[in-house]
Amino acid sequence: MKTMVKISASRLWMLVSSLILLGLPAPSAAQTKLGLQDAVKKALDSRASLKAEAERISAAEGLERQTHLIANPLFQFENENLRPGQTYTRDVDTYAFFTQPLDVLGKRKGRIDVAERAVSRTQAEYELASRQVVQNVKLAYWSARGAQENQDLLNATVANFQRIIDYNSAQLSAGAISEQDLLRVQLEGERLQITAHLAAIDLTRTRVELLRQMGETEFPEIILTEPLNASSAQTDLMDLQQVLAQRSEIRIARAALDEARAKSRLQDVSARPDLDIIYGFKRTQLVDATSGVNTAMAGVRLTIPVTDRNQGNRAEAVAEVRVQEQLLAATEAGVRADFYGALHDYQLRRNEVIETLRPLREHATNISAIAQAAYTQGGTDLLRLLDAERARLDAELAYVRGMVEYQQSIANLQAAEGVLQ
Repeated sequence: MKTMVKISASRLWMLVSSLILLGLPAPSAAQTKLGLQDAVKKALDSRASLKAEAERISAAEGLERQTHLIANPLFQFENENLRPGQTYTRDVDTYAFFTQPLDVLGKRKGRIDVAERAVSRTQAEYELASRQVVQNVKLAYWSARGAQENQDLLNATVANFQRIIDYNSAQLSAGAISEQDLLRVQLEGERLQITAHLAAIDLTRTRVELLRQMGETEFPEIILTEPLNASSAQTDLMDLQQVLAQRSEIRIARAALDEARAKSRLQDVSARPDLDIIYGFKRTQLVDATSGVNTAMAGVRLTIPVTDRNQGNRAEAVAEVRVQEQLLAATEAGVRADFYGALHDYQLRRNEVIETLRPLREHATNISAIAQAAYTQGGTDLLRLLDAERARLDAELAYVRGMVEYQQSIANLQAAEGVLQ
């Protein structure tokens, strides 16, 4: 009789497993598949903040073009000796002349230099903003990818545990177990259901955050397709000098220092005189002539820097150079710390995945399979089965969390190296 119960339970187990697998819902065709590089590309194309940074470059280039233009001449028209009863063409003196500012003492060249440095700085700022967007998208992507993996894992665990519940229900009907054991299994199944519901909430939150980082204005259902356990190890590590040459923060700080030095040179040449040339004609009435006489006019106008030699602006510009030198040193120190911190974190995460999480996952899976097989054959009790299932689920969730942190450490290391991809 006992042999007949075991055979019936085994067949029931296979039947319930098949029905559950056939009844699992298929993914919706309306869901959009999204890879990591696709997410990064969409963010670079659609983020409004990046478009604003690009417009800053256009603004700086416009100012730079303006500095190349030659100053417009000034036209001046005057009448003198206007009195009642006079004939205008004969008795009134008329002046008409142009004044052309000459920029031959280095001021225009200095302004051009400052504007070109400003363009370089804004371009580096745009690259920094792009790299930060890429880093944020990668971090958000892997968070959402881990949440999706957790939900799939928990859904599969709930379905698998439902087979255990059905099996124990059949065992109770056959009188092979007590009702207490069935209630214990059902309680564990309800706990797994709650955990799966919480995982679904976390998945929705992380997906919305990913779409927000991508600059999307709509929030459709998406399926993240990047393999979580991909072999994307960081093989080509940069040395510190390459990092310092590539990081946008360093280029911004150096461009700001160059701009400050260019402004200092401009303030020095601004102390030089302003030079204008004057040319035109004068129509005047001579004493012994019956009509007016036209004469040419030419002259030079020059400012004399006696009291105002631009001392204050020059001192401010020199101080700003010292400020930017210190900020460059501080930026280099920060970049060094970021790089070494990200490199150390990446190495620790990589070792954790290889040496701890993968063996832990394999061992827990083997133990769970052994416990399920032994339980169906009556070789172990229910508590050992539940403990094995919990250990397997904890190991799987720990592996997912470790892989997410490992992938995020790669993204942080690439950002610390100044890589834009």
